Amino acid sequence: MRLSVIGLAGLFLAAGALAVERKNVFISTDHGISIEAPVSGDAATNLQIAVFFLPPLNDFAANVNVQKQQFTGRIEDYDKLSVSQFKQFRLTVLNRALKGNEVRYEYKGDMQGRALRWYARSIKAGEYVYLVTATGLEEQWEGQKLVLIKSVDSFVLKQ
Repeated sequence: MRLSVIGLAGLFLAAGALAVERKNVFISTDHGISIEAPVSGDAATNLQIAVFFLPPLNDFAANVNVQKQQFTGRIEDYDKLSVSQFKQFRLTVLNRALKGNEVRYEYKGDMQGRALRWYARSIKAGEYVYLVTATGLEEQWEGQKLVLIKSVDSFVLKQ
């Protein structure tokens, strides 16, 4: 079967139109699924964008969260606020790196009777900070940290 140049152009245009119509689609080739994310017309100032879970172990599912938080200050101000909140909740900061419009943290502490470990990236863009956080049990962190950190580090802001 031969396709004409016009036929090929039509296929490319149709594929492009489909991609535009499905711009809020999450695709997981590993799980064989796709889903269109619900998007409200409301301009929410703080928004939980996505949550991804690993299979549960010991009644806890390690996870990665993506949030959009309204924050008009500088990334340095966000860093100071975060450090003060870590102290307030008696969390121990293990690593902290501020570079450009981003700050990364690794921290640990007890919350709701569980010893937890976190890895987080906070990225300043306009009047918002995008916070991407991995959370796992301290006792399972060594076995899960590579996949959790890889997920957090894969976040790309396309604005």
